[in-house]
Amino acid sequence: MPTDSARLHAVFDLAMRIGEGLLTNGAAASEVTATVLRVTSSSGLRNVSVQVTFNEVTISYLADESATPFTRVRSAGERVQNFARLAAFEDVSHQYIGGQLDLAEARQRAAAIPQEPSLYRLPLVILAFAMMGGAAALGFGAGSLVVLAATLAAGILIGLSELLARWSIPPFYGQALGGFIAVSMAVIVALLDATANPSIVVVSCIIVQLAGLSSISAVQDAVTGWYVTAAGRILETLMLTVGIVAGVRAGILVADLIGADISVTASMPLTLTTALVVVVSGVGIGLGFGIGTQVPARLLVIGSGIAALAALLDHLLVAGMGLDRSFSVGIVAFITGILATALSDVLRAPALAFVMCGVIPLVPGSRIYRGLLGLGDDLSVGVSELLVAGEVAVAIAAGVVLGQLVAARIMPRFRRTAIAYTPAISAPFTTLRRRRSSLGLARRRRRPGPAVVEPSTMTSEMTALSPAMFEDPALLADLDPPAGFEDPPGPREQREEHP
Repeated sequence: MPTDSARLHAVFDLAMRIGEGLLTNGAAASEVTATVLRVTSSSGLRNVSVQVTFNEVTISYLADESATPFTRVRSAGERVQNFARLAAFEDVSHQYIGGQLDLAEARQRAAAIPQEPSLYRLPLVILAFAMMGGAAALGFGAGSLVVLAATLAAGILIGLSELLARWSIPPFYGQALGGFIAVSMAVIVALLDATANPSIVVVSCIIVQLAGLSSISAVQDAVTGWYVTAAGRILETLMLTVGIVAGVRAGILVADLIGADISVTASMPLTLTTALVVVVSGVGIGLGFGIGTQVPARLLVIGSGIAALAALLDHLLVAGMGLDRSFSVGIVAFITGILATALSDVLRAPALAFVMCGVIPLVPGSRIYRGLLGLGDDLSVGVSELLVAGEVAVAIAAGVVLGQLVAARIMPRFRRTAIAYTPAISAPFTTLRRRRSSLGLARRRRRPGPAVVEPSTMTSEMTALSPAMFEDPALLADLDPPAGFEDPPGPREQREEHP
């Protein structure tokens, strides 16, 4: 049955806007694909195929074998970490699928989200990242002078990066400039106080700069099998990291000419005092990162708590138990993934916000800096340190994915709410039929109670099409609407098409 052309364009417009918004604000290719398919399916469109790449969303609809395919392509803008907008796009998709919004209202809200002002203004964002840099320095046991220098350096490099972005200068140069500023501030600290540890300034700034990269998302895309998108994100992360390396190396050359010592010293031992310092540092890192990435205010305290818990657990495992850093961050990331999934389901918020707050204290900034110093003295030592840093990054991402996978298998057994945020990992798919095959679903007796609907963008890299969505044969009826069709009242998930 043919679909009215005007309504078809309207549905595609909504799906494309939501898909682009999710992709540019941190969602993975799997999540974008799942969300777009759910929007089109709940609108009554069958035979829809979705392709998502690093910066492009393509939707194609074939009414029947004799019809002409209808295809639209939309390019995504520059990737940013704006969790307020990510949550807003999630709300639109959930409410449209659930029937609280009709098609016209959903399109209007989706179009208005990118035009809305930022939740936190730029001066506050700069101050937040500056606080994050100071908190990171505090977590390494820095004194007041080093903490102040790290705070100033982080604020300056974020401010300059924003300025360069407004001038449309590629972020590579902003990363390089930030690395040079970090080392320059460390040199100033070394000249002012020979007993201080200026290397902490550089390490803290590296953590701040790496916090905005998509390394976690890249590894998670690779783990879940979305290799094309993963390759693009890995290359992006690599180039921006090379920018930091170039800036730091240039700063180290200047430090050598001046004679300033900015080498890395030993980490803090485990005591009650250091544990409290690490907790305070984690709270500062989580709060600064949350404000800097536009996390909604109602989630800031929880995000800070997760960051503090992650920092403390990592400190206990490494300094207290002597565990290798790669294993310790993997364990902490696993716990973070479980907590993020559970909290996102309870609070109705993107789990990515909680995940990122929890993994930022685990970023191997000191390893990266040791590797950069080693490149100038002993190439083999420098390369070895950088490889260990890469191993830690992979352990973080793999731990988060595994934690969310475990939580996704456990939580549906206890859920009684109508909308769920539980992620489910699967191989790549382009249609709902292939999505079902990728999950390896088996027909099971449907449990009593209300059906659980699982929208799609709960984490940075997961999809959230529930196996329960495919268990009811009634959902497989042809829902392609006739011309002039108007949405009846009631949740759309009860009328969705899942071929």
